[in-house]
Amino acid sequence: MPLHIAVIICTWNRAASLGVTLKSLREQQLPAGTDVEFIVMDNNSSDATRQTVEAAQASWPVGRLHYLFEGRQGKQFALNSGIAFARSLGCNLLLFSDDDILFPVHWCRQSAEFFADPTVMLVGGKTLLDWPPTGAPVWFHRNMSAILAGVDLGDTRLDHPDATYAPAGSNMAARAELFDLVGGFSETHFRHMDYEFGQRCMRRGVHVVYEPNWVVKAPVDPHLLTKRYFRRWSLKAGISPWQDMQAGIRHFAWVPVWLYRQLVQDMLAWLIAPARGESPATRFLRELRIWRAWGTIASRWMSKLRPAAYPAWVQARSQKRQNVY
Repeated sequence: MPLHIAVIICTWNRAASLGVTLKSLREQQLPAGTDVEFIVMDNNSSDATRQTVEAAQASWPVGRLHYLFEGRQGKQFALNSGIAFARSLGCNLLLFSDDDILFPVHWCRQSAEFFADPTVMLVGGKTLLDWPPTGAPVWFHRNMSAILAGVDLGDTRLDHPDATYAPAGSNMAARAELFDLVGGFSETHFRHMDYEFGQRCMRRGVHVVYEPNWVVKAPVDPHLLTKRYFRRWSLKAGISPWQDMQAGIRHFAWVPVWLYRQLVQDMLAWLIAPARGESPATRFLRELRIWRAWGTIASRWMSKLRPAAYPAWVQARSQKRQNVY
């Protein structure tokens, strides 16, 4: 069956960066006989997102560029609507990325090569950070890259990677039929829905691959380079309802005992870090682990003790305002 590729980009109130992203997609190379649909999912934007896409459509040089509006706030809704639309067009290979990503011209062509093996169902690649001229702040640690959408697991291809792996939504590809097998993105997850989807695939025994040579770049927005943003992102990353309790692990008040222990150890180590001469980056990395642990603890308590209020509590901490948490 000939490949029919869909590139799905979800966006919300980032018309300027979306315009740059679309510009980097204009020259995509395709295998011979391959059709491609570029689908921009507008997730309830109030800026010039629609006008940005319509301006690009007027002279779009490769495949077709589509604009769709999804009024339900939440990336998971936009993703699932984009998948449904792509499949209605007959697309059998779906590529996912974000509205602030830059692509090499061979990105689409490479993705097709990865699925030459008919057993491969889901592929993730690298997302390298593209720093502003000022560079990284002194408190930035390389282990914080995920906060800025960075993904780099090294230069070795991982076929059937570790069970904790999940492709990141900034650079991911899936066969359309995978969504019949495992379902779409969870519409109850207002954060890290790509990780939940990837983990669901891993549990189902799906053939997943990490491809280190499939690379995109994520320009770093200087407005995100604040400790406040990193703290709030880390708290959000820890959110987990009490139903996520794992069998075989000791819990107290719906939280793993080891997490309480880690939290106390990290707090003590954070307090004495200056006396030990710990670098600002290492100390702040430890602080972010404290925020993430608190996100887990607070969400476990909230989901158990106030279940009716929990969805709104999660949504309030998972949606960006003016593009920051």
